[in-house]
Amino acid sequence: MEARTYVSAYLERMYLAAHPELTAAARELVHKDIPQRMEKYANSAHEQALVAYAHTHEHLMQRLRAIEDVPDDEEFDRKRAQLFDETRLALFKIAETDRMCIDANLVGLLLSNISIDACLGELMKLEHRVHEQLVSNVAGFSDNAPHFWDERFVAERTLEGADPITTTAVLTVEEPTLVGWLHTLEALAQMCLASARYRAAERYARLVLRASGYPSHAEGTVFLALARLEDEEGFFAFAHELEAERGESAAAVLDDSPWFLLARTLLLYKLGRRKPARRALRDFAARCEGGAFFLLNPTYMAPYLPVRPQPREAWDLSHQAAWDADGIIVDTPDFIPWAESVDGVYDESERFANRNGF
Repeated sequence: MEARTYVSAYLERMYLAAHPELTAAARELVHKDIPQRMEKYANSAHEQALVAYAHTHEHLMQRLRAIEDVPDDEEFDRKRAQLFDETRLALFKIAETDRMCIDANLVGLLLSNISIDACLGELMKLEHRVHEQLVSNVAGFSDNAPHFWDERFVAERTLEGADPITTTAVLTVEEPTLVGWLHTLEALAQMCLASARYRAAERYARLVLRASGYPSHAEGTVFLALARLEDEEGFFAFAHELEAERGESAAAVLDDSPWFLLARTLLLYKLGRRKPARRALRDFAARCEGGAFFLLNPTYMAPYLPVRPQPREAWDLSHQAAWDADGIIVDTPDFIPWAESVDGVYDESERFANRNGF
């Protein structure tokens, strides 16, 4: 979730709680003003730390995009290392003043030059600490509730508030500690997937999926993990779970999901079922813009800081899915030559490359 989104929602909640006398029109003005001038509404040290993090993160992502087109690899590496060092120092200062600015701690860890095992250990410690904070200090949080919010608490907030209804999705966006915990879980899931800890990746990703109001593609991590484990029963059972939960919107999750379509291809291929695997691959190439290209041409992607960024191009999701699956594909060395031999896949890759100047 974008930092400006959840920080603004938290600032708005705190400001309205301190000013219950505001009219509906005044509340609407506040709602529009806060995302544009967050500093004005950040009064406590915690609020100021959250705003500082939001600005630092936005600066990091803008600078990363700015150096993407640096042609010289050595110059690119130098600029990126310098940017990461500067950002890590800024995040350390924020985290030092406020330990509960979770994302400052999290992104600082992800930027650290340590081994993946050491980073996983630190992330697990952070996740444990944040979870304890949620259980102890965040009213209404419940591990046992379907979306992590106690139903009675949601009903009470609705009765107390000036808005007509409070939902679990609204509560999630308004609570930076919960968003930070979900970011940490998602980072753990992605790192476990990259380091061949597939059951752990599935477990963390499924926790992320329980939250409402939190945009993610954690289902992609589950599909890829189950495909790598060759767990056909679990793979399609999970697809049916999503269909049951999301109803009509499940089509967008499955039919056009590059994670589902690529993971299904990998699963069928690894099970030795070549004909359905070919059909699944053609489906992936046809439905997912750039899918064939990024599969056949592994292309650098900036690190997830802290989680998958929002797509800027139509083909960004296909790029992310192929990037997430890279470790599984490397472990299956005959997969890419086979994929390139499937009718139409290479041609679709070339057409995409020509259209987009790759």
